[in-house]
Amino acid sequence: MEQSAADEDTIKLIAVKPSPEDAGGVSRTPASAVTWLVQNWEIFPIILVAAFLRFFAIGNVTFADDEAVIFQMARDAVTRGWLPIAGNQASLGSMHPPLDIYLFMLPAAISANPVGGEILVALFNSAAVLLTYLWARRYYGRLAGTIAAALYATSVGVWTYSRNIWSPNFVPFFVVVFLFLLFRGVQERRSGWFGPAVVMLGILYQLHESSLLLLAPLAVALLFAFRTLRWRDLFIGICGLLIVFAPYLFWEFHAQFTDLTQLGKQSQHSVINFDVIRVYAFFLHPTLYYPYTDASVRSAENHILVANANSIVLTTPLRHLQRFLKGAFVLVLFLFVGSLLILGWQTLFSQQRSRATQDGVATPPKKGLKRWWDELYATPYRQGLLLLLVWQLVPLIMLTRHSIGIFTHYLLFLLPGPFLLIALGVVKSIELVQRMRPAWGTWARDAMAGIAALVILAQLIGSSAALIDQTAGNFDGREVFPYFNDANSLQHALQDADQLAQQRHIGRIYVTTSYTIDSGMRYLAEQVKTPIELNDIWHCFILPDLSAGPVVFLAQPNNQLIDTLLSTYTQATLIDQPQRLSGAPFKLYILTAKAVPEPVAHTFAQGLQLLSPDAQLLQSPTAKLQWLTTRWRITETQKPASRTTYGYTFQLQGKQMDSINCTPTATWAGDQLFAYQDAATRGSPTPAHISISAYKFIAQPYLVHAGPLTFTTGAKVNTPHQLFLTTDQHSSILLPVSQ
Repeated sequence: MEQSAADEDTIKLIAVKPSPEDAGGVSRTPASAVTWLVQNWEIFPIILVAAFLRFFAIGNVTFADDEAVIFQMARDAVTRGWLPIAGNQASLGSMHPPLDIYLFMLPAAISANPVGGEILVALFNSAAVLLTYLWARRYYGRLAGTIAAALYATSVGVWTYSRNIWSPNFVPFFVVVFLFLLFRGVQERRSGWFGPAVVMLGILYQLHESSLLLLAPLAVALLFAFRTLRWRDLFIGICGLLIVFAPYLFWEFHAQFTDLTQLGKQSQHSVINFDVIRVYAFFLHPTLYYPYTDASVRSAENHILVANANSIVLTTPLRHLQRFLKGAFVLVLFLFVGSLLILGWQTLFSQQRSRATQDGVATPPKKGLKRWWDELYATPYRQGLLLLLVWQLVPLIMLTRHSIGIFTHYLLFLLPGPFLLIALGVVKSIELVQRMRPAWGTWARDAMAGIAALVILAQLIGSSAALIDQTAGNFDGREVFPYFNDANSLQHALQDADQLAQQRHIGRIYVTTSYTIDSGMRYLAEQVKTPIELNDIWHCFILPDLSAGPVVFLAQPNNQLIDTLLSTYTQATLIDQPQRLSGAPFKLYILTAKAVPEPVAHTFAQGLQLLSPDAQLLQSPTAKLQWLTTRWRITETQKPASRTTYGYTFQLQGKQMDSINCTPTATWAGDQLFAYQDAATRGSPTPAHISISAYKFIAQPYLVHAGPLTFTTGAKVNTPHQLFLTTDQHSSILLPVSQ
């Protein structure tokens, strides 16, 4: 029986293995390797551009709570032996898996400087560009590899998640590795792919939970390449997952799977909309913008830093290119949709001609679903296209129904998919024209390559402008939450304070922090040589005693309460104003406390002493703000420790019950503590008396001891609250309020 042309082509696709040069790989012989590098010279400028965008001024990227906690846990692992079994806390309340912390242990072992962690992220994301080229070059040719890698390297949306210390930023690198494994089974029909692919999926899930949607392309790969599976693949997959998840499983058993319960609560109330499409398009836009329609999602985004009116795109000759940039976005959307249609057509419909009989008379092929399935199943090339489309489209469809807001980083597991589809669409468009109109082949190739080049140029302009704007501080750091801060600015402020203390032979530094810089400052303060105390000024302010003499004081900018307290209770001299990127500068003082009154009798017996017989109503010089304040003395010296704070809780009851927390990283005996709350709005009555109860506790890292090993998580645990009692054993103090 004679085989059909389609069957013969199928046999060739399966049986013939491409040479290393044809497949985009590098031959093992040195001469062939050099030849390959020369022939594929285009990857070098692409990698150079990608590396420049990712490494330039890398110390100026976001360094907020997540970044600080992650790198500090990595540093604690290599210096204290605290092995992470869970990472930092997610916005949903659950604990992230700890794999990213193990990755950051490498730079943390070299230096305590968090810029090392940022360099690691940039290195992984630059390598992802190279892998994208190699993957597309291997399976779809040199032009596809060049376009895909260039688009991916210059995308400003991709660049946004390519530099700072954050677990989702590793996702694209491992996604490309995952693709290599899937195509080894689907398109090459080689064994040994399934076990590593399962392990890779486990790694991706640990980096961000949304990567679990990659089960869809894995299922497609299993469907078409199940005959390549071996029992050892299953064994490798299970053993690999157990190894990768061992620390996190230990935590879940220890915590009785509370994280899974927390995640389950989030899926109880869901909505259906197309927000995910806008978020997906963010990665195709040549300039930065906010892709959110949900105000709650927009207010919680702190990675997208859109330039302000000082942007170089608005203040330099680049402003004449705004229409070009807008047109490029329309063009890239056209390319993307067109690529989907072309690749979908090639996936669904066979491109083979009808078979011929022995007498040369053409006969139509058999019709029907079975015939279509047989042709699809016998054509690995079409299966690969289907896998790519499933990878990109199925998660988008599933995420139209969601119970939480869709952030841009939720879709990092789809990268570099959009750029691969566009590159393949361009290549297939050229092939289609060459097949239908051979005389137009050269024209089609030049035209499509030119269109792709315009999009790449627009993306390069947008990403370069964003890099320059963020390096120059041409954005409003208060538009994101938490407010923007970078490691360089925080380090320089602390170094200036440390140098000032050593030059003036001062033995103490006091630093005020807030939620936006608290974790970052506390980690970086561990590298300061002078003894240092940090305190969040949300409800509490700490000053030295007069006996401490001059101290260095590093203050938050633009805070009227700090200005009021310093002018009222200290003699402060402003020495310097360390600069902050895109924000008001810090203020660096040398100050000496004014005379402190004697403690009030018959108040708390130990730990805290009341210094003022009444609660005072402090008022800012502008008379627009008021704070109800009580003044105390701390009687204990408490030394700083990693990720440890010494807490004081005050419960005030006047017309209502209020709670005030004070959490310094250290204390000196004699320190003054000012506990305050915003007074009632103007026109509202202030209570004549308040009743105060006070408690003490210590917040420490969550440690689990198992024999000689010590494990930790990103969470903290509080010691039992210790109630302060008065000299006559009462649990509260009644104070009048002075107007």
